Amino acid sequence: MHLLTKILVVLVAILVAALVPLAAVSSTNQASFKQQAAEAQAAAKASAAEVSVAQDAYNASVAAVQAKISTLEARLSAASMERDKEIQMRADKERELERIRIEIADLKGQLASASANDTLQTKLIDAMRQDIDNARTQYLAAEKARVELQDSMARLQGDLDSETAAKRQLQEQLQKVSEDKERAMADVQRYAALHGSVTPRAGATADTALPVVADRSLSATVIDVKREPDATLAEINAGTRDGVKEGWVMTIADGSNFIGNLRIVQVDVNRAVGIVELEDAGTRGEVKSGQRAIARKGE
Repeated sequence: MHLLTKILVVLVAILVAALVPLAAVSSTNQASFKQQAAEAQAAAKASAAEVSVAQDAYNASVAAVQAKISTLEARLSAASMERDKEIQMRADKERELERIRIEIADLKGQLASASANDTLQTKLIDAMRQDIDNARTQYLAAEKARVELQDSMARLQGDLDSETAAKRQLQEQLQKVSEDKERAMADVQRYAALHGSVTPRAGATADTALPVVADRSLSATVIDVKREPDATLAEINAGTRDGVKEGWVMTIADGSNFIGNLRIVQVDVNRAVGIVELEDAGTRGEVKSGQRAIARKGE
């Protein structure tokens, strides 16, 4: 007999020997098996309920996952669109960069061409700067001269106003003196008609108090005034070095106001003293230090 057949026969015998006790045990424990089957069915029902709950939870989880997947897909689509835009922008930037590079190359070429004329441009700029500096210097000098000229004109205008006012006062005074002279001549003529002509006494000398005509125009300042019972003396800051002479009759003015006359009686190198005449303290005011004494050529 073949070996495998022998082995099979042995196995069958062993199974028969094992099944006989199992049958006995099965019949003995049938009631127990029924109880276990009922318990197993109850457990199966409970497991089915748990499976249903788990299925529901699984379905909910699947729905949530699908919703999340939809959200992620939408975000992925938006991200893709954004990426496409960035790619397009990058391409645009690269084209712009290429254009800028071309422009830079052109500028470098222009700079290289311009650098050849740099020396000439530097010389032209230096020449223009020098011309501007010279023009500025000339302008400042002209402006300074203009300001000085305006100041001089202002001073001359003030002097002219004072001279005009003093001249007007002198004209009024001259008119008054002329009228007084005419009256005096009329009195002399009447006196000569009544008493005969007036002749100088024997040995009489010429009147040393006669005025001397000024040979130049001069303006001085009254620096001191002395009042005595019989006369008022005034000192001015001009003397022989300025051309002042004894016998001059100068006009004393306070601004444009006529104050009186000053008849020079004593002259030093840089000072002169005179007698104040025609002073009217009540109407025109007194002679004071700081007022002007004016002499006019030919008067």
